[in-house]
Amino acid sequence: MRLGGFLRPLRLSGLVLLLALSACAGQRAEQEAMQAQQEAAAAEAEARAMAARAQQAQEARLAAEQSERELRAELERVERERAVQAEARAEAEREAAARARQAAALQSQQEAADRARMLSEQNERIAALEREVVEADARIQRREQANAKLAEAITAAEELLQMLASEQLKYENVDAQGQTVEPLQKSLISELEARKDTLVREARQLGN
Repeated sequence: MRLGGFLRPLRLSGLVLLLALSACAGQRAEQEAMQAQQEAAAAEAEARAMAARAQQAQEARLAAEQSERELRAELERVERERAVQAEARAEAEREAAARARQAAALQSQQEAADRARMLSEQNERIAALEREVVEADARIQRREQANAKLAEAITAAEELLQMLASEQLKYENVDAQGQTVEPLQKSLISELEARKDTLVREARQLGN
């Protein structure tokens, strides 16, 4: 009787201890599951952020390509206008030469008064044509300067495009914190964009 009475409380104590250990294990498993869910949510948020940054880089690259195409089209337009101005200048020079020859022929055929009047008219016409030639030369010079600015702008746009493509590749190589292993060149990209925009603005001013 004494031995059985002693063993009964001992079994009850073991059962209580077993239940306590089971409860602790369940709480620890629940805590680990919650922690795993939190880590998964953080990883998903970081993945979405990286995808957004990569999308922004892609959009910037596409915008740079469009800007380069527009600059090339503008350069072609300016080249065509320069050719038209050069032809107008050549035509003005031919007309001036013809007028000068006509004035020389009239000088030997007309009387002094008529010759003086005609010469005066021809000189005025020649002076006007010479002014047109000077103005055409000035316009051509401005066009050439605009072409140079546009060429520099295209070079800057190409450099910007290459840099944006390199920046986009950096998003494929990130560390454990989701940061790119190679540093991003944001300030240099901004400088190239500003330089390109300035050159385009100067070229357009020269072309007006």
